[in-house]
Amino acid sequence: MKSSHKIALGGVLVAFIAAAVPAFRNFEKRAAEQKRLLQLANETRARAEKGDATAEFELGRMYYRGNGLPKDYSEAIRWFRKAADQGYSTAEFNLGQMYHHGQGVAKDYVEALRWIQKAADQNDTRAQSALGYMYFNGEGGPKDHHQALSWYQKAADQGYPFAQQALGYMYFNGEGVQQDDGQAVAWYQKAAEQGDAVAQASLGYMYAYGRGVTRDRLGAIRWYRMAAAQGDQNARQALALLKPPKTIRYIEGGMAMAGLIGGMLCLLSSFEAIFVRRKFGGWRQGVITVLGSAFLALAGLAFYASTHDIRYSPYCAVFHVASRTLVGIAAVIFITVVLPAKKKTPEHA
Repeated sequence: MKSSHKIALGGVLVAFIAAAVPAFRNFEKRAAEQKRLLQLANETRARAEKGDATAEFELGRMYYRGNGLPKDYSEAIRWFRKAADQGYSTAEFNLGQMYHHGQGVAKDYVEALRWIQKAADQNDTRAQSALGYMYFNGEGGPKDHHQALSWYQKAADQGYPFAQQALGYMYFNGEGVQQDDGQAVAWYQKAAEQGDAVAQASLGYMYAYGRGVTRDRLGAIRWYRMAAAQGDQNARQALALLKPPKTIRYIEGGMAMAGLIGGMLCLLSSFEAIFVRRKFGGWRQGVITVLGSAFLALAGLAFYASTHDIRYSPYCAVFHVASRTLVGIAAVIFITVVLPAKKKTPEHA
């Protein structure tokens, strides 16, 4: 009994050690990282206190993010301002953003606009895009869509995705510029390819309704799915509307089964005539073979439609023409060949 207790105690001890060792190693790693960040913060502070603009900005960012130093927006503002006063564009932009959001300082759109403008004038793409946003929404001054378009264009030309998406929106709605679906698609495409969810959903809409591009429901679904995967609610709602009802799929499946049965019966009749009776049965038997082939082709199309989003394909119209043509051929053969043949069949005593 005592030996079993010892074994159990030993097992518990081994399990505890197995769990404690990784935890202790993680603690050591975190402690070492914190020590490294604190040393970096001290070195940065030493350079910042000597008036180094880059160090001033980096120290402000450390306070803003809480890296190596306690998170402190007031201190972040103080050091960003020191760097911004020396014309450091990223610090000017960050300072403007903090005034815009009221972080560490009272919210002030006018002051935000002033600092963001300084950064934008130095070709900072984020600042140019933010400036376009403020002019578009009338923050820090009256609305000015022409100025918004100008600043968005500068940032978009440098590949900034939010500005590209915003530019697409302005062309789509004709705000600050003449309405142009083609330009809207072009800018949405650029932003969407960089992963902008709003642009992806907007591009899905353009493909779904044929705005600026050839209508392509499969293309619409592809872009909607990309946006939905990033949590875009508009894209999720659009996908739900594009999804075909289950009833339609059941009908298509039923048509596929009926076509398969009809086709097999017609072809079995032909096979029986050839291989059993050794006689094809004249031209009517040949026409019945064509009827069976039409039924099978129709079954194949219906089955494909029940398992794919064919209605969203650019070949949707061709698909429907082919289906209706096959139905027409089958109907003509059945009425003009099969039914008359049945009426002429003699009755056996």
